[in-house]
Amino acid sequence: MDLDQLRAFVTVAEELHFGRAALRLELSQPQVSRRVRGLEDGLGVQLFVRTPRHTALTGAGARLLEDARDTLAAADRLERRAAAAGRSAAGRVAVGFVWSTLGAHVAPLVAAAAERHPEIELSVCQLRFVEIAPSLRRGDVDLAIVRSLFEDSEMIESTLRREPSVLAMAPDHPLASADTVTLSDLNDLPMVALQRDLAPKAYDAVTANAAELGVRLRIVQETRSPSEALALASAGIGVYRLPSSAAVPHHGVVYREIEDAASRLVLVRRPEPPPPAVATVVALAHGLFGDADDASNNGAGALELSSAAP
Repeated sequence: MDLDQLRAFVTVAEELHFGRAALRLELSQPQVSRRVRGLEDGLGVQLFVRTPRHTALTGAGARLLEDARDTLAAADRLERRAAAAGRSAAGRVAVGFVWSTLGAHVAPLVAAAAERHPEIELSVCQLRFVEIAPSLRRGDVDLAIVRSLFEDSEMIESTLRREPSVLAMAPDHPLASADTVTLSDLNDLPMVALQRDLAPKAYDAVTANAAELGVRLRIVQETRSPSEALALASAGIGVYRLPSSAAVPHHGVVYREIEDAASRLVLVRRPEPPPPAVATVVALAHGLFGDADDASNNGAGALELSSAAP
């Protein structure tokens, strides 16, 4: 017994005519007859009473009909599920973050992936800025939600959105009384920054961009970590710039937004077409964090700052 034989039997039973059944099945009438005869021979029972003018189910045929329909329906479900599994985004996806994208973006992405795509095994890790492209090349991560790379590479970098930058400072800092800070306020202002070797290209690009806008960034002390930079800001050593979504409460620190100094949130991935699971997470990230208006705006003339630069 095979499924083709069962389909022929069910179709003839519904039509009670071998010719009409053959039309439905897009087969010749002899093919349908052979399949039904093969089923009868395999089961050892006669399923139809055949005459030149009439076809009717036998008692055995009538009893078999419902089971045959159930079997075909089950086979159809199996085929649909197998096809869906072939198209499924099931798989593992590793997503990298830098320190400034961890706090505001890991939890929403993990929660949304678990709720909407439980078939995907999502893992996350923190990367240093200089590790982003190498980690993608090695396959350590499949994509990264980070800040502007400020470098040419084969990686595809797409903007999710632009967000304000803020200055961290001691509450008694002269700028703390202002609602916002302008770019001109940054000129020659004592600042704390992460060390250049953590992201040399971003550091240099931001410094050069600021100089083009007539702003001299005076770095008075460099640190190895954001927490150290915030501690120095609270001590009045200098102000520290960071993206607004990374500005968590810190003792002895207040934040003031910098006008026209956006920080781009970007998604970076390898240049080849992504597998289904990675494509699903990319779409999910764009849906959660993306802003079409911001993504299409490169912000010409503004001071774009990286999370790892001054």
